Amino acid sequence: MGLVELGEIMMTRSERHLEFTSQNITNVSTPGYKRYVTFDSILDTTHLSAATQDQETSASDFAQGALRQTGRSLDLAISGAGFFLLHTEAGTPFYTRNGRFTRDSEGRVVSAEGYALQAAGGGDLVIGDDNSEISNDGTVLENGVPVARVAIFAADDLTRLSAQSGSLFVAPDDAMHEMTSPLVRQGALETANVDNAGEMLQVMTAMRQAEAGARVVEAYDTLIGQSIQTFGRTS
Repeated sequence: MGLVELGEIMMTRSERHLEFTSQNITNVSTPGYKRYVTFDSILDTTHLSAATQDQETSASDFAQGALRQTGRSLDLAISGAGFFLLHTEAGTPFYTRNGRFTRDSEGRVVSAEGYALQAAGGGDLVIGDDNSEISNDGTVLENGVPVARVAIFAADDLTRLSAQSGSLFVAPDDAMHEMTSPLVRQGALETANVDNAGEMLQVMTAMRQAEAGARVVEAYDTLIGQSIQTFGRTS
C-alpha cells in the first residue's frame, strides 16, 4: 500500500467516523435511538447489527438504553429484546424501539411520524381513549377488559436489520418473529444509548486521524517534489 492510498484511507475513515458521530449526537434525545459505531472503534460486538451505509465497517449498537419514567399512558418502553412494528399509510413496515405514541382522530395509536402501531396478529392498534391500561405483556385493557395487544417483534439475526432515519429500522419479513412474552413498560421511554462524552472523544479521535492522513499525503507530495528536483538536476 502506497503512502497516498494510506493517507486517503485514513481520511475516508475519519470522515465516516465524523458522519456517524454527528448522527449519534443529533439523536441523543431521540427515544429508542441506537448509536452508530465503527468496527475499528469498539471491542464488544455482542449487540451489533450491520448498518446500511457500510456493512463492512459500521454497525448499530442495540444495547439497551435506560428506561425513563414519563407517566404518559401512551409512552411505552420495551425491556429486553423486541421492537414495535409500525406501518405507513402505504403499508410499509418499520421497526423501532421508540415508544412515544399518541392517538389520532380515528383512535389509532401512532408514532411521531404518523405511522400506525400494529396490534398482535395484524392490523392497526386502535384504542378508545388515551388512558387505556397496557399490561407488561402488551395487552390493552379498557375498563379492565382486554381489547387488543401491542405487537412486539424480535429479530432472529440483528445483522439483518438496517438503520433508516432516527430510530427506525427495516428488515426482511423472514428476519423477524412476533414475540409471545414481551416485557412492555407503560408510562416509560427507553432513552438513546448515546454517551455524549464518548461521542466527543470519537470526534477528537477522527479529527486527529484526518490530520494524520493529510500529513501522510503531504509528505508523499513533498517526496515526489524533491525527487523531481533531484532528477532534474542530474539529468
